[in-house]
Amino acid sequence: IQIPVYYGCRKGDFSSVHGGDLVQDCPAIYAENICAHIIGELPLQPQSMSLVDLQLWVFKLFRLHPETQDLHVKGFLKQRKNDPYDEEDPDWYLEYYQWDTHEFYTDKYWRSFANKLKKKRNVTHKFMLYVESSEIRHYDILLKAVNDDYSQQVPAVLPGTESLARCEFSFRYLKEHLAVTAEEMAVYLTGHYGEQVTPAEAWRARQMALEKEFGTFYDSYNFAPRLLKEIARKNPGGFVEIKDSLVSGCKDFRVLQRICWAFGQSLQAFSACRPVLCIKGTPLCGKYQGVLLTAVALDANNFSIPVAYAIVECETKESWLWFLRNLERAVVHQADVCIIHDYKKELIDAVEDLLNSRRRQGLKAESRWCMEHLAENFYAYFGDKNLVMMFKKLCQQKRQHKFDKLWKELDELTSKYMAEKECGEVQQGSVKHDETELQEQSSSSQPHSVEDGKEGDQADDSKGKVTKFSDWIRLKPMEKWSLVHDSNGARYGIMGTDITDVYKNDPVLKGITCLPLSAMVEVTFLRLEEYFRNTGDAANKAIGNPSVSFPERVQDDMNSKMQKAEMHQVLGSEEALKFTVKSRQRQVTVNLKSEYTHNMDKSKGSTARKTATCSCNKPQLLHKPCSHVIAVCCHIGVSAAEYMSPYYSLTCLGRTWSKKFNEFSRNYRKNLPRYYRDVRPFERETPTWIPDKRSECGFPVYLLSDCVQTAVVDEGQQCTTEDESVAGNESTNARSEESRT
Repeated sequence: IQIPVYYGCRKGDFSSVHGGDLVQDCPAIYAENICAHIIGELPLQPQSMSLVDLQLWVFKLFRLHPETQDLHVKGFLKQRKNDPYDEEDPDWYLEYYQWDTHEFYTDKYWRSFANKLKKKRNVTHKFMLYVESSEIRHYDILLKAVNDDYSQQVPAVLPGTESLARCEFSFRYLKEHLAVTAEEMAVYLTGHYGEQVTPAEAWRARQMALEKEFGTFYDSYNFAPRLLKEIARKNPGGFVEIKDSLVSGCKDFRVLQRICWAFGQSLQAFSACRPVLCIKGTPLCGKYQGVLLTAVALDANNFSIPVAYAIVECETKESWLWFLRNLERAVVHQADVCIIHDYKKELIDAVEDLLNSRRRQGLKAESRWCMEHLAENFYAYFGDKNLVMMFKKLCQQKRQHKFDKLWKELDELTSKYMAEKECGEVQQGSVKHDETELQEQSSSSQPHSVEDGKEGDQADDSKGKVTKFSDWIRLKPMEKWSLVHDSNGARYGIMGTDITDVYKNDPVLKGITCLPLSAMVEVTFLRLEEYFRNTGDAANKAIGNPSVSFPERVQDDMNSKMQKAEMHQVLGSEEALKFTVKSRQRQVTVNLKSEYTHNMDKSKGSTARKTATCSCNKPQLLHKPCSHVIAVCCHIGVSAAEYMSPYYSLTCLGRTWSKKFNEFSRNYRKNLPRYYRDVRPFERETPTWIPDKRSECGFPVYLLSDCVQTAVVDEGQQCTTEDESVAGNESTNARSEESRT
């Protein structure tokens, strides 16, 4: 049964569309343009189809995203019983009949409509379907944007599903707990509703909840750049960069491939933080593939501050380099930033290319590796958690003699472990369990590990047999991973961040990878506003307290060092400002220095900056006084704060969180329609952005089971449908041209 399927009606919402809005039954009376349509072919017995079957048929007909959940379908029908003695054309009479609207709420409603599609004696009828979803509106454009390598994914149908566009669960819990897993959601929903809910059902319920709250994943690609533009208008100082591609023959549409943004408040806050950025990447878990890249700074209290974000198609050298160059443009006030990044082949290459580029010649910049990520690579060779803890301890050592001692111990233990492993004496059961757990945490962030390939200064580990720790680490530059070898203290003691902690527990970033793109922008901005307000209030409270000299965590560290300093003995000065300090175990040498910098304005004279060095290495590596320096300061009667980096001061802490958010950040949601697809600001200035259909991802594989059905369409029917769809489009275009002339 061939049936016209109409789409893209611009008159009102779905519920208000009537048959007369779609076709011109009486062109002599009505001059409105007809709605676009394609011709589909239903089975000879359409009443045998369920509502889900009908929706899957529409999915295939329009090549929709396999997880489309905003699809709405309804039918229109008009019929007339013919008079056998009437010589007039029965179709002519039918033109003046009203269209009956059939809403498909359940299988019963759909089958009632389908039964009326049968040909009956002496009865003339017309019928059509109308479909609507965020993606169908741009059906013609998407056809032009899809390349030959696009292959539509098959939707997954959960057992007992009565409709692909309806969910019976409450949305409040799912919206407020973005970071929960599908298993955790299933437990909550089962307890709340008293019916067994599977993780697969819970996952799909969350997707629908997010789209009801924030708009569809498809629409979010068009709205995110517009939302960022409006935020920047109300909150100057931000940064936005977009990489897109043209849609052939559609100058007003572009495929959004990458987007990078940074809010002005975070960029200004970073100027008062240590010049260190930890960059991370994690895959998105929404309806489109992609990777979220973030750059995170730390304030004086070691509180994280997300500085910049980007969505890219995948982690490659080129995509990382694109993000890093945009990050460099956004952070214009910092020329000597140290980048701490994961131990990944493509990322190391990108960082090296950035730092060695001509435009950076003469600028100080360093790159270091994240200890947590390197430890995961260590675990891949030496599957013992105790050895991993020893390796992390080695990375964080600040004294050379302790570093050498730990290295030797690690060599002995790893050599023993590898020998036992070769002989099959290692308890593989527990090791495999732990390894699986660790790989689950790190697999998302390791598309290509460097452990088996050359990367910049990194040589191929597999060229020689790894029998102990030294074999594995020998070709890895020590300044990249060892704190004691950190030249100029570029790390400021920051060894990196745990990716699982960043995206699960960070007050701004937790749970955002499951959101639509525009919702990521909105949620991060609103969370940042609350984060800045709460942390800023705490900072101002500390600044106003005369008994507090440093930020809370710095103060705790200084108090601990002060207690140690009381046990030290300052033996005296060998020369000016050079001291020998004796502790219970050994003695060290402390040097106090004053460095003068000349101002361009001669009337202001020169500025003195006091620094301290100690043979224990801690002041040089951490940029704050150790217990030995504190003992000397007490001995000569000066404040130890004079020898601490200003980045640890209350002044910098206050500057970090002092940035105000415009009132827009608090009220703009109230002034906008609930659904983003209804918002069209800047329509004349900017194109309409659409996602790349090749990046579609269906139901998560880990949630699929034997009981999950998959929609399978006969290849012959698929080809027939596609051919008829093309013919329908050509027919529609021809009729549209006629109506215009």
